[in-house]
Amino acid sequence: MVKRPLIGFIIFVFTTLAFAAGALYQFHNAYARQALHTQLSAWALAQMELETLEFRNELALYLATASDKQSLILSYDILWSRYDTFLSSQEAAPMRRAFDAEPVVQRAFRLIQQYEQAVLNGNSQRLEALLHEMDIVLPQVRNLMVNNFTGPAAIEQRAFLQHQLQTMYAAIFILMVLLILFAYRLYRNSSKQQKMAWHDSLTGLPNRNYLLEYLYKAADKKQIHTLLLIDVRRFKDINDLMGYEQGDLALTQLANELKSMCLPYGYPCARISSNEFAVLAYTDNRHLSFFTQPLCNALRSTIDSVYPGHRLAVAIGVAKSLDLDDNVIRNHRQFANQLLNNADLALMKAKKAPVTQDSVDIFKAEYEQEAKQRRQLRDELKAHLDDPYQDALYVLFQPIVAATSTRLGCECLIRWDHAEFGPINPALIINIAEESGLGRALGAWLLRQVYLALNTEWQTINERIDIAINLSDSFFNESLIADVITVFSDHPEQRKQLIFEVTETMTIEDMGRFNLLMNQLRDVGIRIALDDFGTGWSSMSVLSHLNFDKVKIDRSFVTGMAHTSRQHVLVDTICYMAHQLGIRVVAEGVETQEQLTSLKQMGVDEFQGYFFAKPLSALDFYAFCIDHLNHQDRELIND
Repeated sequence: MVKRPLIGFIIFVFTTLAFAAGALYQFHNAYARQALHTQLSAWALAQMELETLEFRNELALYLATASDKQSLILSYDILWSRYDTFLSSQEAAPMRRAFDAEPVVQRAFRLIQQYEQAVLNGNSQRLEALLHEMDIVLPQVRNLMVNNFTGPAAIEQRAFLQHQLQTMYAAIFILMVLLILFAYRLYRNSSKQQKMAWHDSLTGLPNRNYLLEYLYKAADKKQIHTLLLIDVRRFKDINDLMGYEQGDLALTQLANELKSMCLPYGYPCARISSNEFAVLAYTDNRHLSFFTQPLCNALRSTIDSVYPGHRLAVAIGVAKSLDLDDNVIRNHRQFANQLLNNADLALMKAKKAPVTQDSVDIFKAEYEQEAKQRRQLRDELKAHLDDPYQDALYVLFQPIVAATSTRLGCECLIRWDHAEFGPINPALIINIAEESGLGRALGAWLLRQVYLALNTEWQTINERIDIAINLSDSFFNESLIADVITVFSDHPEQRKQLIFEVTETMTIEDMGRFNLLMNQLRDVGIRIALDDFGTGWSSMSVLSHLNFDKVKIDRSFVTGMAHTSRQHVLVDTICYMAHQLGIRVVAEGVETQEQLTSLKQMGVDEFQGYFFAKPLSALDFYAFCIDHLNHQDRELIND
């Protein structure tokens, strides 16, 4: 950002120096010419005056003593030559013009020409007249010498030099003023750029670069300190529902509140990302609650003033310099990044608390091990998705049995048997895929596994099977339809057997966009089910705005029916409401005959759970389907 002004400044400085050097050179030449002219004029006029005086003295001496006439003639010849040279030579032309010397010298020259014979013959009477004339001419010649230094021409030349000098001074002064202004502007821009490099433009707080530099210095001084990373959870709701202007206002107020909280303790604070802040506390963290609890309350109060009626929680991740290895502390850059990474891992743990609850988590060594494991799993997951011959990642199918239908359904469930870590939790697989940008690749892989099962193990009965697939957030987007069409290009009719299960959180972020995607999926024959119905606070609102084909009652309601009558009433109400809207109801977690009987009485349409079968391989599910379609298991439903 500073590069262009700096280049311009350098060019300007060189131009200024070149101009100044040129001006000095011009002045030097003018001064040299004037000095040379003055010097030559002075010498020439002085010689002419001296030789005129010499001739006059020789003439006076000759008349007084009648001495040797040869000296007089020699002096006369020299003076003749001097006058003739002065009047006719090109070198003397400037002197003739500058001092108006030509008429004076011509008169003197004509005078000595008139008396040439008198000088040669030694005519005393004529020489007496010449002496008298010379006494008149000599002062006029002497005045030429005086005018060389004090006359109008000399004054004019000095005035010219003075004007040139003043012009040069004025030009240099203007250039110096411009240079100062340009330098000030460059300094101001440089200061602005430096501030932008070290400070956040919105809040005015120091930024991540500043924080890292501060951590470098703290490591160098071997100070004991604690780094806090602060995140306002669900802050995106403010931008989505109230606009980015209100979001920026909230961030500014949060920054001001954070500064006011840190000021009494002298703790530096910074904004390191969108809604994430940092505080460097000079403490070993043993009694940090004196600061963290008031901080949570103050920040939440600030958010409530901008976004009233929606409780947003504050999550804080804490990392201590004492937890770092001595070898790391010696490397200041590695120390700063490691401390920041530890605080970030603690913050991730804190954000796993309920979204409406403030949470503070302190870094533990096992967090780093978990992070390393996640990085390893991320890399291996990508490799598995790219390898069509791997067998560590696979799918199972859990049957979904209908009360009044000869069709069978199943839910496609991902599994990963890791050689080092054993079975990987499916939720962790989905989470890792989301974090690493593999959500779409994983979804496409699931679609291919379903397609293979339909057209290999289940080929003889595939027209009677419906398959439900849980979609992650990143897979449910505009590219989903293209992926479905691509995978089922050879059997497009099988798209009607797909049921995509979505969660409530996926729908509320952008309900208009979600509704458009649902309609596009229905256009190609795919049905949509709302998974885990009843567990979110906005389930009813989602159901009233979006048209689903099925709702799946969460297993927690089914399990709770045996213990509380309220759960029984809730399930019964969900069934009634869904049927009034023309939506089929699926119950998850059915494990006993009593649960099945009770759910049937409420009108549940389909059942899924260990009571029928655990998740099965494609081949085992085929065997289950054959048994069920042969009425061996349908008696369980009809009892």
